[in-house]
Amino acid sequence: MMSNIHLKPSHKKKMIYVRPIDADNWKEALTLRVHPQQGQFVPSVVMSLAKAYIRPNGVHYDPCGIYSQETNEMVGFYSFMYKPHDTRVCYISGFLIDRRFQGMGYGKAAMEDYLAAVRRRFPNCEGVYLTVHPENRAAENFYKSFGFAKTGLVIAGEDAMGLTLT
Repeated sequence: MMSNIHLKPSHKKKMIYVRPIDADNWKEALTLRVHPQQGQFVPSVVMSLAKAYIRPNGVHYDPCGIYSQETNEMVGFYSFMYKPHDTRVCYISGFLIDRRFQGMGYGKAAMEDYLAAVRRRFPNCEGVYLTVHPENRAAENFYKSFGFAKTGLVIAGEDAMGLTLT
């Protein structure tokens, strides 16, 4: 008698591309939403776009839309943060995947793409940093899966995490 073998469905790697937020796609970016319980953990796209315009403390915020290659739909967002006079350190801010697309591999693909973009854009970058809300264990574990570790610093009530680039 043959036994049934149950295989987990394979999730092929999500293919994404990233575009700067500009006059053509900013309204689409404003439609991105996380689940209500996640709202306290990530800044709104509106806040991220405001920071890109204002550049607090001289930090540049380059807002980016994350798109599905399959559908050309914007599935997420992040800001590429850096100080133009010192690109040995970069930051990612406002990273989110729209609630309709969470759990589908887009976040992983976007973080891989972001880290590759840092290496291409700023070859002298030695580390990437971000902050995570202390109650957002899912995000903390997600970042740890890429090698990020807590630095021991707390910034605006959030734990700083860093990744050393080699």
